[in-house]
Amino acid sequence: MAKVKIDFKAKGQVIANYFKEKGEKVGLGVCLAIMLLFGGLGLWGSFSAPSPVKNAADMKKLADDKSQAFKRAEPGENDNPGPENSSTKLAALDKLDPTAYRGRQMFSESEFLDVKRRPPAILTVDDAKVSLARVAVKSYMFNKDGKSLTVIKGGATAMAGGGAAGIPSGKGNAVQAKDQAIRLFAAKKNAPKATSEGTKYSDRLIAYLKNLEFSGRKMAETLTVTSDEYEKMKGSYRPAEQALPLRMAIVNASFPYKAQMEEFRNKLKLGSFAEVLNDATASPEDPNVGVNAFRFLGMNVERRKKTADGKWEEWKPLDIRGNYLPFATSTDFRFEPEDPSIADFIVNGLMMPKLRAFDPEHYPKVDDAELSLAKIKSQVDESARKDKDKLKQSKPRTKQDTFDVFSPAPVASGTTGEGPGMAPPAFNPIGTVGAGGFVPGAPAMMMPGLAQGQDVEPAVHNLVRFIDVDIQPGETYEYRVQIRMGNPNYKRTKDVASPAYAEGAELLSEWSKIPMVLNLPEEQSCFLIDQRKEDEKTFKGFTSEDSKRQVPMQIHKWFLNTGAATQNLSVGDWAVAERVSVFRGEFVGRQVIAKIPLWIYFFEGFGLLPPKIVKGGTAATKTGDGILVDFSPDRKDRPDFLLVDFEGPEYTHDRVKTAGPDAKPVVSKVEERDRLVEAYIINPLGQLEVHNIVSDRDNATRKAMLEAYRIRVKKAEDFMRGGGAGGTTPFGS
Repeated sequence: MAKVKIDFKAKGQVIANYFKEKGEKVGLGVCLAIMLLFGGLGLWGSFSAPSPVKNAADMKKLADDKSQAFKRAEPGENDNPGPENSSTKLAALDKLDPTAYRGRQMFSESEFLDVKRRPPAILTVDDAKVSLARVAVKSYMFNKDGKSLTVIKGGATAMAGGGAAGIPSGKGNAVQAKDQAIRLFAAKKNAPKATSEGTKYSDRLIAYLKNLEFSGRKMAETLTVTSDEYEKMKGSYRPAEQALPLRMAIVNASFPYKAQMEEFRNKLKLGSFAEVLNDATASPEDPNVGVNAFRFLGMNVERRKKTADGKWEEWKPLDIRGNYLPFATSTDFRFEPEDPSIADFIVNGLMMPKLRAFDPEHYPKVDDAELSLAKIKSQVDESARKDKDKLKQSKPRTKQDTFDVFSPAPVASGTTGEGPGMAPPAFNPIGTVGAGGFVPGAPAMMMPGLAQGQDVEPAVHNLVRFIDVDIQPGETYEYRVQIRMGNPNYKRTKDVASPAYAEGAELLSEWSKIPMVLNLPEEQSCFLIDQRKEDEKTFKGFTSEDSKRQVPMQIHKWFLNTGAATQNLSVGDWAVAERVSVFRGEFVGRQVIAKIPLWIYFFEGFGLLPPKIVKGGTAATKTGDGILVDFSPDRKDRPDFLLVDFEGPEYTHDRVKTAGPDAKPVVSKVEERDRLVEAYIINPLGQLEVHNIVSDRDNATRKAMLEAYRIRVKKAEDFMRGGGAGGTTPFGS
């Protein structure tokens, strides 16, 4: 049988021709078939799938079952602890002092152990607050060359104003006065700069005061003496006081004290904080004398001002000591006591003291200054908590409280050492911050009772303070500081890792980075108010003509000094021109007669000087009600407040009344007075201020300052009439 030969090539050609002619239809048919297949599967799945509600119910049931199983679960046999004699039983652990197990105490100082000292890095402040203080400090009346001073006859007493010399009265005055004289003239060369600007009373004014009818006071007998003469007075005279007004920028900052001690401990290869405080090095003044290695030497301060266009000037060194020393000298180095709450965080070498003031309230309150630093505030709160706990522990207990029926032993004396039957006080460990504890910066050798191996616990942060007395109103200042510490490796060439580390007696930190900015405001402000109308409700105000041309205003100003150029009377407080009439286009500040409480050294109290003297016949008479005071700006390069325009006090408005929803409105003209007066004032910075008589009248700051000023004036008047209360406190307040 013959085989049929198939022509595959011909059949392939036939198929190819078919697809060429029918390919589109074939492809379309295939796609349609696939679509129908998947569409059918999808429809079947949608019909056969369970409902979502059922799925949710099933899942909730599973979750509830698991939750109930957890709640009903109980430990089984395998969960019970093993027998007490198990090898897993833990031993009791006691907390031990780690200082006793430091590596250097366990091993000898061999070659493989690094025991060489290196220079510690000096840290810098990490928080700061700048405060403004305007204070009248207590100054003695040195003459210009600093070689003599004014004294008042009589031994030191508890005089008005808090006393002058600070020497208690009694039989020991002679010896104490001699010691006082030595201190007074110890730095007399520094006195002129500060005292040359003090109060100067003319001979004519003093003579006039002697004959004042309203004054019930007798002038004290005064002399001007040299240092040698003062030493020979045997306490029969006391230094006269005068007020010395100052503007101060007080910068309080926090310093990482404990971190600095840790840096010393690590770099000096010491075993504890107590060793750091007890470490010594050579004195820069005398290498044969030892000083504390951990000691602060003060700080370098730089300052820059902001220019009128808002840019900062270059940093310039600020001579903190040079500016402050003359005032400290003229006050005889009398300073305000520090608040007890911050006493534990004060370190020698980092805190400038505040000069003794007639009124300490003029300094910023501790809550607004030192305790505004969060890191200091937290330590003070913690210290107060610990002290409270200690107080509870040391609370005196009676015999009934401490009696043990099974051990009737005698009871020790009380906490104060007085009274029988009191329990002993609780133990107060050495080296803790708080009352009776460790004082930061004190050497360990000064802490008796420190047990062997026991360490101190220093404060985490301590306070830093410097005071700038060279500032002007209307300026903006920025400060930065550099902490100075003694080199703990000075002259210790055998102990250091490199001879260079033993050179130089001082180490410096980097400049501080945190902002320390003080924007010193102008010391003059004005308010739109008719004070006489506030005080006298029946007062009608200006005449109708003047009411259209003038407006009443009130001026507040802080005075460094006042009076005639030949007097230069020191004030150091705020005064008020209660009612001043100002025209449109006129400067607000001017000279007016006002009452200014002043410290009068020959009365030894705060009183009032008489106004200008007008000669009438043979006798001098007192006119006016105060002295001539200039309420214009002290800085001549600063313009005064300028009244551009004002509206009121009379104005007319439309009053609309309607009798009902369908009635026609009735419009009437209504005239009112003093309901709304507005004044447009350009301030010294060139800015436009809009003052409203209602808001200025209700201004809380204005009302408080006016009230305080009137109280000072009233007490000063009482003092001048012979009363004692007016001079017992600063400005009678």
